Amino acid sequence: MYSDPWLDTQHAPALAYSAEEAAAMDRWLIDERSFSLEQLMEQAGARLAEAVHELAAAHGLDRVVLLVGPGHNGGDALVAGRLLGRAYAQETWTPLTERRTPVLDGRTLLLDGLFGVGLARPIGGEVARAVLHVNTSPAHVLAVDIPSGLCATTGEVLGATPDAPDGGVAIVAHHTLSFVGPKQGFFVRSGPAHVGRWRAAAIGFPPAEADDWLRRRRRGEHSP
Repeated sequence: MYSDPWLDTQHAPALAYSAEEAAAMDRWLIDERSFSLEQLMEQAGARLAEAVHELAAAHGLDRVVLLVGPGHNGGDALVAGRLLGRAYAQETWTPLTERRTPVLDGRTLLLDGLFGVGLARPIGGEVARAVLHVNTSPAHVLAVDIPSGLCATTGEVLGATPDAPDGGVAIVAHHTLSFVGPKQGFFVRSGPAHVGRWRAAAIGFPPAEADDWLRRRRRGEHSP
């Protein structure tokens, strides 16, 4: 279980990842440190399952809904669901492939694994309606790495513009478990309103090594 506290977004840490840097870290772990994608998902899913247990106990939650998309975040959420087993009533929701809106009550923890840092276009259609269903529900929301629909680099909701600030949608999370390190967008623009409280979870190697990797990359010592 974790010993580190959940942190607020009022003050940015010394190091936070852009979307491009987070993607580069994933590539480096696979290409240079010989992790498989499956191993990284297992580690991420294990950290998520620990966080679910912690938050469920703290908030009196007894049901878990896995909001699953097509990418790695969805895979992380599914691993967490498998590891949670029968500890909670559990349901998987895939709004990209099904039209339904599960009941999200005040005893539900929703694990947002819909989209990750690689999302480059606004969430629309039925999926946008699913996001709004989450945001208007009393469920407690834990985002996987980043709230779906939020830009990891700029903190903007994808689709929002100065002329149309409500032009996009993004998950509003109570807590965000970010892998390796926090993302830059957590702390600027719309980020704080969507991230809630955050914590970084180490996967691959210790946080101090990850910080060193990021500093070296910014000095040009790593290839793209």
